[in-house]
Amino acid sequence: MKSKLVEQIVCPECKTKFSLKIKKKQKEEIIQGTLTCLKKHNFPIIRGIPRLVIDKQKDFVNTEDAFSSKWRHFNKTYHNKKWIDGQKKWFLERFGWKTISKLNKFLETRSTILDAGTGVGNSAKLFSSNSNAQVFGIDASESIEFAYKKYGKIKNIHFLQADIRKLPFKKNFFDFICSDQVLHHTKDTESSFKILSKLLVKNGIISIYVYRKKGALREFADDHIRKTTINMTEKQCMEFSKSMAFLGKSLSQLKKKITIKEDIPLLEIKAGTYDVQRFLYWNFLKCWWSPDVPFEQSVATNYDWYYPKFAFRHSKNEVRKWFKDIKLKIIHFNEIESGFSINGKK
Repeated sequence: MKSKLVEQIVCPECKTKFSLKIKKKQKEEIIQGTLTCLKKHNFPIIRGIPRLVIDKQKDFVNTEDAFSSKWRHFNKTYHNKKWIDGQKKWFLERFGWKTISKLNKFLETRSTILDAGTGVGNSAKLFSSNSNAQVFGIDASESIEFAYKKYGKIKNIHFLQADIRKLPFKKNFFDFICSDQVLHHTKDTESSFKILSKLLVKNGIISIYVYRKKGALREFADDHIRKTTINMTEKQCMEFSKSMAFLGKSLSQLKKKITIKEDIPLLEIKAGTYDVQRFLYWNFLKCWWSPDVPFEQSVATNYDWYYPKFAFRHSKNEVRKWFKDIKLKIIHFNEIESGFSINGKK
């Protein structure tokens, strides 16, 4: 933790200012210490990270434990350059920036940036290209450990372990907020989005990606299977996720295509020619596999879906209404098979 962070955050419980007690410091980084607010709520700084999570409810803990186990197993894979480059390209496409130069030009207009659900910190690193901006990467899971180890020494990035629904910031603090592939894993996607939006300044931009509701058979399979997998042990769900990755790989190796001659509206299947694996994946069963990443990455992607307690899906009209309700203007809306990527302006 950098010393100046204490001036920029507030108690997530009561929103009063913090005082800082330093126990261990390495150059510019506070490695161990305590944050105490005016109402005497105490939060430790452990291994350089302020620990500000206050929600101890079972469902929240179970969800964060699921993600913590994912990051413990797969953090090296997610820091792989090929994965980072692929995700960066996908991010630029979905949110309409298209090129890194256009994103950087936008970032040059921002001074305070929140990466809400930073995972292992790759997106926080991406947003830090404007050295004049302060980037705050938050995550409630243990992923924040790996984010800090990889990127914590970058001067304009601050990593905090905190809950999206109980953040240590005042209202109207950020001019850019991004929560990519995260909000649907909170206990209520809509209210979590609206909580984040309150932190946005006038004319600030918020970018979110949330899961899209799919056809009836895929939704049925997801709900039916997840009723079991969310109650598995970590090891059991890891093995199941590996089985799904092998299934996806086997289907892909068939190298067969299927042609649907006309739309099937009830199942939300459109006419067209599809690879068999992708057709089954999008319409019937999540069995993700890709030849472009290590096999462990495919296992991790399935695990990311089957183990967390919360994994909500939403409709286009539903998501648009969230923005309308709080008078945020949608300036970019992208829909793909998996979800919606939206930029809104306050």
